[in-house]
Amino acid sequence: MSRKVDDAFSRAVFFYDDAGVHQTNWSRSVCAGLAEQNFDEVPYRVPQLLEPSTLVEVAQRHAISVDELEFFSYGMDGPVAKLKWLADLREWAPPVQKLSLAQSLAASCRYRFANQVLAEVPYDALYPDQRVTYHLARFAIQNRLEMQSSHQDDFTALKALMQAHRLSPARVLDVCSQAIVWKIKGNAIDDELNRWFIGTGEAAVKQIASSTTPADLVSLSSFYRGLAMVPAARGDVATTRQYMLLAEEYAEAVLRGERGGSIEAREARKTVYESKLKEMLYVAHDVESARRVADELLAYDPDWSISYHEAGEVEVVDRQWQRALQRFQKAYDIGFPRVTYSQYMIGACHQQLGNFDQALDAFKSTLLLDKTNISAGIAGYEVARQHSPEVLPFFKSYIDTWETDGLLPDDYRGLVQ
Repeated sequence: MSRKVDDAFSRAVFFYDDAGVHQTNWSRSVCAGLAEQNFDEVPYRVPQLLEPSTLVEVAQRHAISVDELEFFSYGMDGPVAKLKWLADLREWAPPVQKLSLAQSLAASCRYRFANQVLAEVPYDALYPDQRVTYHLARFAIQNRLEMQSSHQDDFTALKALMQAHRLSPARVLDVCSQAIVWKIKGNAIDDELNRWFIGTGEAAVKQIASSTTPADLVSLSSFYRGLAMVPAARGDVATTRQYMLLAEEYAEAVLRGERGGSIEAREARKTVYESKLKEMLYVAHDVESARRVADELLAYDPDWSISYHEAGEVEVVDRQWQRALQRFQKAYDIGFPRVTYSQYMIGACHQQLGNFDQALDAFKSTLLLDKTNISAGIAGYEVARQHSPEVLPFFKSYIDTWETDGLLPDDYRGLVQ
């Protein structure tokens, strides 16, 4: 590594060490997951699972190969040494420890390594609740690796486990939430199975609706946040708001409790802000309310770059390009995750503002970060063609390569003359 690892995001990815600048709920969650886990119990604390490209960005910044970063081929320092030790000796580890290891690897975006470890888990040796964790983990990991679009098999197996064994209502809600959300996001399961998970989740809600247990409250909030996506998808503003209010109420109840300062409680509240912002922007079409929610989100986790992306999205929808530029520039200044996206959106905002030199610089920088970023290549080519033809060869070289390699979408073929 040629650069000191001093930001919290990189330290979480490299070392699972809760230190450094720009600490966020995500970096704390990754580190706490390893610190609190004895690997003999499920489930493992898993934070928001980011894109596999996250490792690419971190490796690039610190002058290390992606494989070296993913498979721990660098100097071990801090808590990660325990994880590396278990990974090296996993041949002799009990099945549940391999399962927890896979989840811990996924928490830091090491999805290829996690998938390898999960494939080594002897499924028949797992207890029922461990099998639930196995299928949720396999779904999440393969979803991030984009190995397949349908996850019918894993959720069918989860349904069978839920029918055959008594799970806690909170655990049931966690499974149902994943099924419902990914039916909407990626059509991961068929309609019949989705209806079963909705009905099963609603039945579980009745068992713990008045609970004050933090784990129950977090699961209730998560379930209603996922359920709200169903009416939102059909434009039902009133029902979406009804479910989102319940999600918000349960999240607030966690914060008021004795574990109100916990990472889980804060994450529950933050995700409600994120969902509410989308609701206001795309379901209610209330830009001002979305903007207020964005401000609350930024105040809640002020060093999380994705929150600035969310806030910038509000300004893009409202065509307030200078405000949007400020949001994306702040995200870029913070750094990880999604640095490449921050850089691209800086270029897009400059383009809309008529700052064509700055736009070209940003699109060039985006391509230097990600040589397959077709959006930056096409946008840069169009700006250069109209305003700075002398830099056309830079963008044309990328587009020619994509066309040769079959990466260029059909809509763009023949664009470059």
